Amino acid sequence: MSDDWRIPRAVTVRSSARRWILIGWAVSAVASASTAAAQGLWDDPAFALYRQAVEAMEAKDFARATALADQAIKAYPDHVMAHYLRGQAALAERRWPDAAAAFSRVVALYPGSFAGQRDLATALQQAGRTDDAARAYEAALALRPDSEDVQLRLAFLFVNAKQTDKAKPLLQALADKGTKAYDVYTTLARIAYEKDDFAASEAAFVKALAVRDDGKTWFNLGVVRVRRNDMKGALDAFEHAAQHAETKEQAAKEIERVKASSRR
Repeated sequence: MSDDWRIPRAVTVRSSARRWILIGWAVSAVASASTAAAQGLWDDPAFALYRQAVEAMEAKDFARATALADQAIKAYPDHVMAHYLRGQAALAERRWPDAAAAFSRVVALYPGSFAGQRDLATALQQAGRTDDAARAYEAALALRPDSEDVQLRLAFLFVNAKQTDKAKPLLQALADKGTKAYDVYTTLARIAYEKDDFAASEAAFVKALAVRDDGKTWFNLGVVRVRRNDMKGALDAFEHAAQHAETKEQAAKEIERVKASSRR
């Protein structure tokens, strides 16, 4: 089979951070507009510093955002949004242990935070702490069981850790729901192929091709059909693969082999 075993890159969480940050900013704007002449909570140092940290994040000045968030936390140690922002800045700078520490504080302060649990898992995963990351993803799923994004992250965490026995049920559940995540089907196909379950492998590759027309997947489908002694089906798959530049030459060789075997 083709060695191309694509695992989706970890989905960025920065967009969710922006939503949370902007919620805080919007509240601040409303508060300042309605009490223009008066001091309010959002004018207190911890929140004024947080607003400045938001502006620094928006400007992608992550070092300044971190420094301001630290000052906000110093003024108000339980400032959950400042801790979250600090974690986001650390993620942006690929400081995985710092991000994990910040998000750990977020979920300690606010255990019901789906975003906090998910982003903690991301930081732990990037830090190579697979078991801890899995627990954080599972905590996020306990809060939002239908989150396909987190189901995908957890499944491919296990795939990358070569724990396919844990990955397969998650992937199969996504496939059964008709996910449009192409890599779910190609991963299931590869898992089945490695267990010599060629019927299941073929079915998964066919579903993958219903999502995306891909030369390597057509080629792999042809290989599976050869293993199933379905030479007509294999020839069809290799002919489709031959229409793609990246598999044209290799598929042409397989087409000749299949035709030659049929003439015997």
